[in-house]
Amino acid sequence: MITKTINNLIYLQFHNLTKEKLIRHYTTTRKGGVSKDHLSELNMGYTVNDNPAFVDRNLELLSLAADIPRDKMVFPKQTNGTNIAIVNSFNETFHDTDALITNIPGVCIGVRTADCVPVLLFDPVKKVIAAIHSGWKGTVEKISKRTIKLMIEKFQVNPKNLIAGIGPSIGPDVYEIGNDVIMKVEQSFGKNHVLKNIAGTEKAFFDLWTANKLVLEESGVLSDNIEIAGMCTFANESLFYSARRNGKQAGRLASGIMLV
Repeated sequence: MITKTINNLIYLQFHNLTKEKLIRHYTTTRKGGVSKDHLSELNMGYTVNDNPAFVDRNLELLSLAADIPRDKMVFPKQTNGTNIAIVNSFNETFHDTDALITNIPGVCIGVRTADCVPVLLFDPVKKVIAAIHSGWKGTVEKISKRTIKLMIEKFQVNPKNLIAGIGPSIGPDVYEIGNDVIMKVEQSFGKNHVLKNIAGTEKAFFDLWTANKLVLEESGVLSDNIEIAGMCTFANESLFYSARRNGKQAGRLASGIMLV
């Protein structure tokens, strides 16, 4: 990924999406905001007992750095489900939603994460974008595939034209899961592709990065059009928040995309 530093705020961009002149996009780190203590510095989440004024300011700082109007940023109220919404304006509210799609210029759709996988999509032909929150549940239930299906139905998107970014999230060498989740992963992906057994235990490491890439490819996205950040939120404490490392009250990262 490309690292951008503006006024001490550090955010990231995908190489493949940066080449596209019709969009702006970002993935935040924890650097450059005003939140305090374990939430320092650039917490993007209102649900982790941060001072709302601090989160407001962090979003304003991101807006200035990424050149995206703060009042045009749209985030859903995520529940680790598979509901997907189409955004028609920047003043809508989306409850129980984990993916957004729009073809409206000037509306920046985004998702918040803290180990889960953010996926950004762009169709330069139909001029349609999507932002997806894909945790283990969303990955197993293939929320990206469901999102692309809706993009095809509503906007006649050809998946072969989609450009995709799989953002920073918990890495395949540390994301440990138990039997209940292993069974669900095997049902969706088989036994060998995305799981690595942990010797001497009944647990396994789950490779969310590869799993999400497989879901995109299964949906018709070309492999060469998919960029994986390859940055582990759990292992890089100085740069990212991690719920697995710090608990449910860990800070939140944000990833967003906007047509211009």
